[in-house]
This record gives sequence, structure tokens and C-alpha cells, in this order.
Amino acid sequence: MGRLGLMGSMMAALLSGCAAVQEHVKQPQVDLRDVQVVAMSLADAQLAFDFDVRNPNPIGISMRDLSYRLELADKIFTSGSLGERLRIGANQQSRLTLPLTLRYSDVLDSLAELGRSDALEYRISGKADFGLFAIPYSQSGSVPLPRLPDVSVQSLRVENLSLSGAQLRVDLRMINTNRFPIRFNGLDYQVKLGDASVLNGESAQPFSLEPNRTGTLPLRLKLDYGQIANVTQAIREGRSLPVAFTGNLKVPGASGEVTLPYRWSGDVPLMR
Repeated sequence: MGRLGLMGSMMAALLSGCAAVQEHVKQPQVDLRDVQVVAMSLADAQLAFDFDVRNPNPIGISMRDLSYRLELADKIFTSGSLGERLRIGANQQSRLTLPLTLRYSDVLDSLAELGRSDALEYRISGKADFGLFAIPYSQSGSVPLPRLPDVSVQSLRVENLSLSGAQLRVDLRMINTNRFPIRFNGLDYQVKLGDASVLNGESAQPFSLEPNRTGTLPLRLKLDYGQIANVTQAIREGRSLPVAFTGNLKVPGASGEVTLPYRWSGDVPLMR
């Protein structure tokens, strides 16, 4: 049947009701073709769900809206509608993209869980509203999760030693095993050196690590006279010092800053 013939049939069908119209119009096809990770950080991932919408009819049609429900790890993460109309020409196919931001803290009990799995299972479902038709879709898959950086104390160095106290330089080593850069707005930390009391500190200096790279962040600690006894003894004996290092990394994300806890302990050579 030609274009004019189909339009004539549809006009006649309109006079007899919607059911008759559906007999003359083929259902559009809606397929989720790709799920892209547009950007990723240690705080969140920006996802793009790409849909192909095909119109098999010799006349143009319009999709009024697209509803969606996204489940992550068998839990409903978000739902809603795109709120956009899409015009598909006669016998044409159009691409529609649904952008969503995945905050790991909304899915995981703690960001420390990021290191336990390489991917997160998802299921997305919904309907495409064409007026006469509501075409359902559903698809499952997985999205990658980032790996936590490996954080450790590489070395301790005495920069200044006097009767009033000491200044130490702590070299914090970080290893990024991800395929994307990781960035931090700073960190707060607590350090225990041997039997000394816990030292608290904070660094507001932003730093970053390129993919599959190792970097060193220098931190400086001040010990008063009462805290330097075991440090000076370790220097005289040329031995390592037990170090316990804990704190929070401040991670920027698309929807705000999050904190990533870390913890490390071990023996570190003390140099001067």
C-alpha cells in the first residue's frame, strides 16, 4: 500500500476508532543498543543509555516520552521519565540518549566496598509512549566499578630536630590501577609513630594521579619535646619505626564531594 493509500486508510480508521488505526500502523521498535560510561571518578559514574527507535511505517511518527526504572544490585536505584519528544521519519531510525549519574554511596553501604567487585549488575526497564502504542523494553548488564587507590607510607624523614621538638616528612605513596585519572581535593589524617601519641593533620592541597601511575604526596608532622623520645632512639639505632596511618581522602564528584576512608600500618625506615 502506498503512502497516500495508507493515509486514506488511516483517515477512515480514525472515524471508526483507535483499534482500527492500530491495524494499519505497524508498531515502532525500541532497543537499548549501548550503555556508555561517559565519565568516571572514585565518587560516581556518568552513564549514557543509548536507545535506537525505528519507525517501520511510510509516514512519520512521534514518541511522546520514555519512562525508565533502573535497578542496581537487585535494588531500585531511580525511576522517572526522560520528558522529551522524539520525531522519527518514515522508515527511519533515530537515536535517543538517557543520561544518568550513578553515585556509589547511594548503592554501596560504604565506599570501602569499591575494592570488593569489578562491576555492578543493572537492569533497566520502562516504556516508550507513542500515543497509540506503549512499547515496553528491558535489558540487563553490568557497569564497571573503579578500584580504590593503594595507599601506603613510603618513608619517614627527619627534616629538623631540636630540643623543642622535631619536624618529620611523611611520604605517602598512592597507586592508581584504574584506566582513568583519579583526583582528590585533599585529605585529613591521623598518624601514630611507635608509642607516640596520635598526631592529627589535614592537607587542602589538591592532587591527582594519571591512569596506571604511582605518585607521592609529602606530608609534614610536628612533634613536641614529649613526643620525640622514641623517634630519636630510632635514629640512633638506625631502625624502622612502627607507623599507623588512617584518614579520609576528599574526592570530587559530579554531584558533590565525598570522603573515602583509608587505613595503613607497617614498619617504615626512619631517615635523616
